[in-house]
Amino acid sequence: MVFRSVICLVLLLFLSIPFEVKAQGQEIVSGYQVIANDAGITQISLGELRNRFKGKHASWETDSEVLIVLPSSKNEHAEAISKLIYNKSFYGVKKFWLSLVFQGRFSPPHFLDSDEEIAKFVSNNEGAIGLISKGFEVSEKLKIDLKD
Repeated sequence: MVFRSVICLVLLLFLSIPFEVKAQGQEIVSGYQVIANDAGITQISLGELRNRFKGKHASWETDSEVLIVLPSSKNEHAEAISKLIYNKSFYGVKKFWLSLVFQGRFSPPHFLDSDEEIAKFVSNNEGAIGLISKGFEVSEKLKIDLKD
């Protein structure tokens, strides 16, 4: 009888874990907005966003090259965005990209210090994509909606 209770408790514990992780991910995403220049899309799922940021697609639907823009270590959002997109620390992300670049599989990302620099870079470079704080004002044509 006690064994059965323990098994039920363990199962309940494991079943509740994915729901907590998803809620935390949605909470983190709600603080940021996705911006891209001439990507040919108006919305993107979190999974698709992660794939773009991980270099799984070299070009957009418009045939422009994907240019990844990430916050540098001086940016207060660097760790949170690294965890959200890569599930790694900021320095883990840098190692990830060094590996891809040295294998010749993708161009290196651009690491910038502030939301302002990221927004400016994205608006000036076709195919660029980045994440910035939700409250930061940018042109509507750069905003990409996150779909569920």
